[in-house]
Amino acid sequence: MSLKSILRGTAVATLLLAVPVLVQTYRAPDPYRTKLDGLIVVALVVWGLAQLAPHLAHPAIYNWDEAMHQAAARGTHDTFFTPHIYKDPLYPSDIRHWWAANVWMHKPTGPFWFGALMMHVVGVTPFALRLASLLGHLAAGAAIYLIARRPAGRLWATLAAVGFLALPFGWQLVQGRFFGDVTDCTLAGCNAVAVALLFHATRENSWRWGLAAGAVVGLGYLCKTGLALTPLGVAATLWGLSRLRFCPGPRFTTVLAMVAAAGVVAAPWSLYSGWRWPELHDLESRVTRAHLFHDPTVDVGPWRRPLDAVLNEVNRTSFQPLPNVLPLVAFCWLLVRAVRKRDLETVGLALWVGATWLVLSLGTVKVPAIAWGAVPAVLAALAIAGSDAWRHPTLAALLLAALGTPLAMEHLPALTRMRESLPASWDQTRTLPGLAEGLVMVFFAGAMTAVVWRLARRPEWLTGVLGLAASGVLAWHLAITLPVEKARYEDAHLEELYVSYSREVGLALSRNTPKRSVVFAALDTDPPLNFENLNLMFWSGRMTYRRAPDVALAHERGYHPYLVSPLAEPYAPVPGVPPQAALRAYDLDAPLPQPAPLPDGITPLSVRQGNLEVLGFASRSLGHGIERYAFYVRALGVPQTLRVTFHGPDGIVERVLEPGVTLRRPQALVGAAWFILPALGPSRAKVTHLEFGAVGQRVAVSPP
Repeated sequence: MSLKSILRGTAVATLLLAVPVLVQTYRAPDPYRTKLDGLIVVALVVWGLAQLAPHLAHPAIYNWDEAMHQAAARGTHDTFFTPHIYKDPLYPSDIRHWWAANVWMHKPTGPFWFGALMMHVVGVTPFALRLASLLGHLAAGAAIYLIARRPAGRLWATLAAVGFLALPFGWQLVQGRFFGDVTDCTLAGCNAVAVALLFHATRENSWRWGLAAGAVVGLGYLCKTGLALTPLGVAATLWGLSRLRFCPGPRFTTVLAMVAAAGVVAAPWSLYSGWRWPELHDLESRVTRAHLFHDPTVDVGPWRRPLDAVLNEVNRTSFQPLPNVLPLVAFCWLLVRAVRKRDLETVGLALWVGATWLVLSLGTVKVPAIAWGAVPAVLAALAIAGSDAWRHPTLAALLLAALGTPLAMEHLPALTRMRESLPASWDQTRTLPGLAEGLVMVFFAGAMTAVVWRLARRPEWLTGVLGLAASGVLAWHLAITLPVEKARYEDAHLEELYVSYSREVGLALSRNTPKRSVVFAALDTDPPLNFENLNLMFWSGRMTYRRAPDVALAHERGYHPYLVSPLAEPYAPVPGVPPQAALRAYDLDAPLPQPAPLPDGITPLSVRQGNLEVLGFASRSLGHGIERYAFYVRALGVPQTLRVTFHGPDGIVERVLEPGVTLRRPQALVGAAWFILPALGPSRAKVTHLEFGAVGQRVAVSPP
């Protein structure tokens, strides 16, 4: 054999051995990893900012969760690794009373760390904590697109992300106006990003991307504990199904990497807090478990709900104004498609939604936002259903029937009678309209379409007509109906975002009182859905108690006592409180022989309306055409209602100010030198006259 033949044979053998390696290393360009995808994600972020960012710094701190979370974030700002409400309580605190706690661990600490860090950047403002909610939703919107673009295509993936970022309930959560707010917003973002990274790690066969997915799961655990572990369950189940050759799944090393990374991120704080505050840690762990398993020894509030609450009350709240049956139709289609196609994203989404709904349905407590962590998956499922409707006429009929349920309920009263005849054990399905009627509509539409389609020998024109109609109506709801409804809801509640009794006086206390100060709030009530003692603690950074001042106890504990009140008190005023503030602050260590005079900066008046005498007013613009007004009033007897009408070139705006807007009982206002009636009104630049009474005195108003 010649040398030339030997060399030729060696070259051929080397080439044959290298072919598998070359085939394994070379990959065709991924059509779903292009510059276009990056541009779409950027566009979605801009869309999300336009939908959710306006008014994010509003001063109103609403409801239980927002008030508690903002106060806890302020406490975390002061002592980073000791989240608290009351730093050094004057009065004994009970660890069971989480609404007046010393160390506060009623919710995971992750969002409050973020809010505390942001306060060092943007200042002490509710905007700092709400940034976490905004980022969580932006991340979820981007992840919806990245997850849905393969099974549904870029157009439908974009529509799903657009719809998610425009959900009215999502706006409520981001703006801090509902239960859950920052914890559920960050959970949705972490779950969506973790699942997107899991799918990417599976396609890349990369344990390193598994580490990234696990780290995000760990962050989610620090935001919402057990509900954040859903991506780990999805990963483990996908691995098991891949071993059964049912669908693609991650390698075992990828799953291990996810678990390890999640533990590295989440375990240190859990271990530390359990060691530092063992009794409190045990109590809050039992409270968390009591959301799933009944435990009479702990208080979980009034949110015990029946088995079918997730599919009724919870989903209806989350997806309004979409029909209540639509998410269930999308999930059922995920199950059908998962069995037929067995692709990674469809199976993973079905596991994500199904596991969340099943576990929460079996649980005891079901607050309105409890399933928000699975909402991104439902929107991705709607994208897949909208994309597949072109090829499956029965699916198209199901979507049309679901979307047409509200119209059918208006014109078919038999649907209501059918719902009301359901067994009492189907508690919410029988009492809440929407789901039962939708299921009937979907069943008959799907059955009739399937029969007609088969009898007509599967005509292509029927597939096209139904697909076009279903896809068009669903796309319209995602791209038009949701943003329009969100804008309508936002406009209807805009003024509520700027109702704040505590901001001005709290900031003045923060700037002009010693650090070791305590505030006693002379208030009898709270504004609707507000907790003024918590709001005062947030703005002032001072412990606040709504009880009679105990000056001796404050001195004994080394604190300087202050009083917050809406009326003239016989103490020296704290400097720096602007005249338009709804409350005034006084130094309890500086008594005066007579009540404090009217503050500087008000516009003096002398107007009699009933048994009220209006002594003056002050105002300040809040932007968006809204002005905060404070009317200084004296009552000659038990105070009556004050009617104020703002006249201007754009028309009139009327406000009826009950004595209760002072947050004091009417009897407490009798004999006061003056008290404040706060109100929101039109911009002072557009007010020419103030009128007091139904047909009362008009007073000219000079420009600010």
